[in-house]
Amino acid sequence: MGNTILTGRSNAIAPIISAEDARAHISDEEYRRIRQAFQRFKNGCINYEEFCYHVLGGAQIPDDKRHLLFNFFSHGAETISFDNLLSSLVGLCRVEEVQSRFIEEYHEFASWGLSPPKLTIPLNDSYISFYEVMSYVTHLSVKEVIELEKVFATISDRAVCKLTEEKWKQALGGCFPISYAERLFAVFDENRDGLIDFRELVCTLSALCRGPHPGRISQLARIWDVDCDKLLSDEELSNMYKDLQVPIEHQTVTKSSNGKAALVDFGIWAQENEKYIAEYYSMALQIGHICLGLRPESKKMELEIVNEFESRASELPLSEWNIVAAGWHSEFRTLLESGKNPNPIDNSGIKGTREDSWTSKVACISAESARLKPDLVPSDYIRVPVPLWKAWLRWHGCALTIDSQFTRKYLDGDFFEDNKPALELYPLEILLLGHDRKKSHDGTETTPRSLTPWACAQVSRSMTVDELLSLCKTELRLGDGDARLWQVIKENEEGNVLLDDGRQNLHQLYTALGKTKKVNKMKLLLEVRERGTGVWPEELRASLSGKQITAASTLSSSNAQLSGRPGAVGLVNYGNFCYRNAGIQCLARVSPLTQYLLEDDHLEEIKKANTRRRDAVETTIEYAKLLREMWAAKKKNIAPNDFNDAIRMNSDMFECSEQHDCQEFVAFLIDQLHTSMYEANKARHPELSVQKKKESSKEEEEKEETDEEKAERSWTEYEKQNDSLVTDLFTGQLRSRLICKTCQSSSSVFEPFTSLSLPIGFEDVDLYQVIVVHRDGRIPRRYGFRLSRDSKIGNLREVVASASGISKDHITIQCMSSKGTLMSRSATQRSSNLKDELPLSSFPSGARLYALELPESTGEDEWRVAMHRKLQYNHEPHILGSTAGFIVSRFGLPLIVGLDENVSGRKLYEDVMYQMHRFMEHSVNSFSSRAHDPCEDDASGFPFTLCLVDQNYEWCGQCPALRFCRGCPIRPDENKVFIPPNCPIAVDWLPIALYLRYNHSQEQACEDDPSVEETWSRHFAPSSLEHCLEKFSCPETLDAAIQCDRCEKKTMRDKVMTIWKLPKYIIIHLKRFEFLREQGRMGKCKRTVNFPLQHFDPAPFVDKPDGNTYECIALANHYGQLSCGHFIAYAKSNEDKWLLLNDCSVREVSEEEVDKQGAYLLFYERKDVKNS
Repeated sequence: MGNTILTGRSNAIAPIISAEDARAHISDEEYRRIRQAFQRFKNGCINYEEFCYHVLGGAQIPDDKRHLLFNFFSHGAETISFDNLLSSLVGLCRVEEVQSRFIEEYHEFASWGLSPPKLTIPLNDSYISFYEVMSYVTHLSVKEVIELEKVFATISDRAVCKLTEEKWKQALGGCFPISYAERLFAVFDENRDGLIDFRELVCTLSALCRGPHPGRISQLARIWDVDCDKLLSDEELSNMYKDLQVPIEHQTVTKSSNGKAALVDFGIWAQENEKYIAEYYSMALQIGHICLGLRPESKKMELEIVNEFESRASELPLSEWNIVAAGWHSEFRTLLESGKNPNPIDNSGIKGTREDSWTSKVACISAESARLKPDLVPSDYIRVPVPLWKAWLRWHGCALTIDSQFTRKYLDGDFFEDNKPALELYPLEILLLGHDRKKSHDGTETTPRSLTPWACAQVSRSMTVDELLSLCKTELRLGDGDARLWQVIKENEEGNVLLDDGRQNLHQLYTALGKTKKVNKMKLLLEVRERGTGVWPEELRASLSGKQITAASTLSSSNAQLSGRPGAVGLVNYGNFCYRNAGIQCLARVSPLTQYLLEDDHLEEIKKANTRRRDAVETTIEYAKLLREMWAAKKKNIAPNDFNDAIRMNSDMFECSEQHDCQEFVAFLIDQLHTSMYEANKARHPELSVQKKKESSKEEEEKEETDEEKAERSWTEYEKQNDSLVTDLFTGQLRSRLICKTCQSSSSVFEPFTSLSLPIGFEDVDLYQVIVVHRDGRIPRRYGFRLSRDSKIGNLREVVASASGISKDHITIQCMSSKGTLMSRSATQRSSNLKDELPLSSFPSGARLYALELPESTGEDEWRVAMHRKLQYNHEPHILGSTAGFIVSRFGLPLIVGLDENVSGRKLYEDVMYQMHRFMEHSVNSFSSRAHDPCEDDASGFPFTLCLVDQNYEWCGQCPALRFCRGCPIRPDENKVFIPPNCPIAVDWLPIALYLRYNHSQEQACEDDPSVEETWSRHFAPSSLEHCLEKFSCPETLDAAIQCDRCEKKTMRDKVMTIWKLPKYIIIHLKRFEFLREQGRMGKCKRTVNFPLQHFDPAPFVDKPDGNTYECIALANHYGQLSCGHFIAYAKSNEDKWLLLNDCSVREVSEEEVDKQGAYLLFYERKDVKNS
């Protein structure tokens, strides 16, 4: 050993050997691995945080010990060099003298004397890769399994990491008969859970495409094995004969298994009658190799598979094809026939130039940007299905690194001049423009922003506007922000065209340009709404330049007639003013009010009124001017600049350009209109103020009145004090009653209203779904509960016990996060059980709740929660061998392990095994001839090890942190075991057993109790306008007691608000926003409220109904959240047609297209049925 360096304890002394001496104590493989691990650190050294995580493996070592070890490794420096790391690691793990002197200096590390940390763990001991396991039990090599996994990652559903039926269809590309594809999916789906995991894919591919030929043929029988018993009944054989068109004289499959045919029976018959199964077997090989990623074993086999696939797929009506150069395709066949390796795909012969291409100027957001040569003829290229193109890329690569792929759609004749269906060889090239983001120094904008190139795309003519917009949002990372597309037309004097009809395809837009066929180019503007100001840049640009905004929907034949129609005019939104635009469009449909403001005489009266409320007069005049411009209908859209300036000048609430509430704005505008009209009436009739004084003097002489008399007097007084058209149209009357809860006596007060704010869904309850796990291993059952938000664990245990039939004392509630970790408990709590006093609101969002059945006759400390665990060994960069598996994965259902007084290790293992029997594979890969039971070599007979762990299930629950112990194993013998208090149990799976015997699909299986659907429906089901009106009138108990004259004492009162009478026009405000006290924020209720557009009868909810019905004339919808949402309006035109008014965009819609889900404000007009 080399010289040692001694320093004082303050610098964390320790004898250190040199890096050269350390090198002599380790193997070349160990040195390579340590060196490779160190090279992963960016700065060529290791800092303290990296040391704690990568060297110590994140072990829960006290901070002083961590710093001590870091100083030892760094020799007192701020970082650790490679030489210091190597000499320190080898010294502590391999050199006895260094270990002794280190322990002598630091007594707290005395335990290292008997068992020092391991330097590295040999790969063969630490890690058995999944690829090796799958290769061991199948006919595939490790390389083939790895390649299959790469393909599986591209074709599977990323959300579940499995192949769903939909993804299976996409992988097959529509190249195979539907019935055959569906039945072959069932063959791969061995456990019948509707999903194909990677293990099932590998094993089935091995059985169908590798190994002895008779074995492959036998697997085809499983296509008709509907009951999955690996036997063919008479009915299944009959279906097989029918599908294969086998004549009666050849229907001779032997039935060797109790009157049924085994797979081997089918295999023997198939070899003798190969012509009948040839096509089915060929399609299986094509799917396995071309679609699912298995490379053919030989060049001869590849040629046969490709030829058969091309022959059958050439005439299929596929919607998408890949274009390949005919020259390469011919060469490909020639080389395979001569036994040589084909060259990489070479499409240079059909590739066009990038001349005049936008891709050289801006980024391309579409999957492809390459052009084909102009004027190609059919002999220049061939078309192949997409799965074959992808297979060729995997097998042979591509000669061109870029612009080598040409995926083209097959379109019907509507997209071509000759009206014949064909391949779209030359897609549209789209240049996406954006607004220049530069502003003036003071933040104001006085000149239109210029348009600059942003991105480009090569897309099919059949793509719709919505699909292109979605592509832009995804590729340009616009998120859920507001964005829309415009067609850029220089020849259009009124500016660009807003593409507001998402169903319109690009071919329709391109045709409207009138360009020649060979151009294939089009410019679109991608407009993004500014988050801070809510400004639509193009609307502002049009407003500043004085141009009109043209919407594509208005150019269609169905909407062209909207032009010139009174009221069918859009409003430009050059700020966060969508709430104003929606409110104006709705209020403008109140015909008497609009007609009043359109008359000059009334405006003159309002202007001449001697009033101090000039703000109301100015607002009213500007609103009247706006209505006149809308009803003149000389423009398609109007920029209400003067009106918005008047709002800014006359209202503190709406002076800024932030998002506001549409209902508050409508209330403000109605109040302004009322004030100006009332002052005008007062100036015209001065006697009103005198009458008001006389009436008020009589009020003192009033005696006790009935409610009818009170209501009439209150209404008369209100009318005299608020005489205006607004009062006549919008004002109704509410009755507020205080009812004594003791004697039921009541007192009433009558109040006017101009809008009804109705509650719709903020109930003080939360929805909980709990999975009940029984100890007998049966399929868990999920229950649904609706509990108040202040409920606690104890309340949940009670309802679970009642629903499941398990005693409350034998239930523990466990909360598991989305990452598989159980909810942490306090450090002082020594029980695995969550206390009854714990609020349910403390559970993290997205967590799963489990109710686990406890063993009989066990106390609170006589059971433990067991979790499945997998140690993911990282065989590339491990440094300290003891922490090499520090990536811990928890999975599966939590289990309860009983700990009676004399429990043995074997009993614990058997208990866990019993609870897991439902999702254990007892017959591993029965159809693979090389299947191997992972327990055959396990002496204990169990595919897992039980370990004592801490509450995070990561480290040992009883060893000191410096031991780097992942959990002390429990021996599966007859000896009594001791489980320390507050020490959970981890179920550590052997790698092979986990891969082959643990059925993750069954583990996740769960039966739903009817309560799940019932509570879900109650919690999220649409409400109704009638239900909202009922809730509006629900009694509300006041907090303080009030003196009752009849009881002669203070009593509790219920306050009940009811509608006494309704106005001609009802404005209903659905209260979607409320303050959530638990979360300290405003929340939005997105529950749909169903309401009638016609024949709404409010009589059941009115104290004094008049027999009239109402019809909806307008509604304002809100989308998104309060601070960043968007308002639009639906309103009826003068011709009784529904219009969708989305800022500057206006288009006619049917009554069925009116979106009720986002309704926020409803405007109803009374239809005087009684009077008519």
